[in-house]
Amino acid sequence: DPAPIAAGSERPKLHVHQTSWGLSTRTIGVMVMIHGDDKGLVLPPRVAETQVVIIPCGLQAANAEAVTEACLNVEARLRAAGIRAETDTRDYNTGFKFNHWELRGVPVRIEVGPKDLQKNQVTTARRDTFAREAVSLDKLEETISLMMIAMQGEMLERARATMEERVKMVLAWEDFVPALDSKCLTLIPWCERGECEEQIKTRSTRDVMADEPEDERAPSMGAKSLCLPYKQPEDPPIVAGQTKCIQCGHDAKRYALFGRSY
Repeated sequence: DPAPIAAGSERPKLHVHQTSWGLSTRTIGVMVMIHGDDKGLVLPPRVAETQVVIIPCGLQAANAEAVTEACLNVEARLRAAGIRAETDTRDYNTGFKFNHWELRGVPVRIEVGPKDLQKNQVTTARRDTFAREAVSLDKLEETISLMMIAMQGEMLERARATMEERVKMVLAWEDFVPALDSKCLTLIPWCERGECEEQIKTRSTRDVMADEPEDERAPSMGAKSLCLPYKQPEDPPIVAGQTKCIQCGHDAKRYALFGRSY
């Protein structure tokens, strides 16, 4: 207790109540798992260290200098527009470079070849959808900026849709464990009592068969409360004195999100 006390007296102890909403390295793991694919990372443009990689293509002795110079010019223009761009001039073949940057999740790849220069354009490829598009050099900065804005929004919408698909509202206990077994989170009317949560954890522990595949054995522990959503469901709403906790039958206070740890 920081309050002033008489000389020789002992300060009483106070219990501290605190919480933290600080971001941690767990957010990196979530990003990798949610957006990544079989080719590697898929980084949202806002957090990517390199947002655009520029790769010279179709290099031959007669055009190598002109193509490389065009790539560096594209890089300089994008950097001047506030876009984090990098040109890969290493002495590797084009396929190796494509794979190298796809693995690292760079959002946009720009390919510059002799035929592109003849048409005053570059060819772009998005990392999330692999959609390819010819972009005029006259509208380079604007087009790339809009492309990354669209990519950021579409990645968010896909992630949000995936999350919503994996959250199940459960209004009866007999549906609770099956929802967990299908690797979903559950949204349930809950009384918010500590003893009830302990009972939920005990009753939702799944017995594991020794011959089950490893990936099926993982989510076998009991469920625990994750949060009380700020935005509470309204269909059906929690009705004071009428809506009951699905586990113990006491009056439910709010919907709570429960899930197993993996």
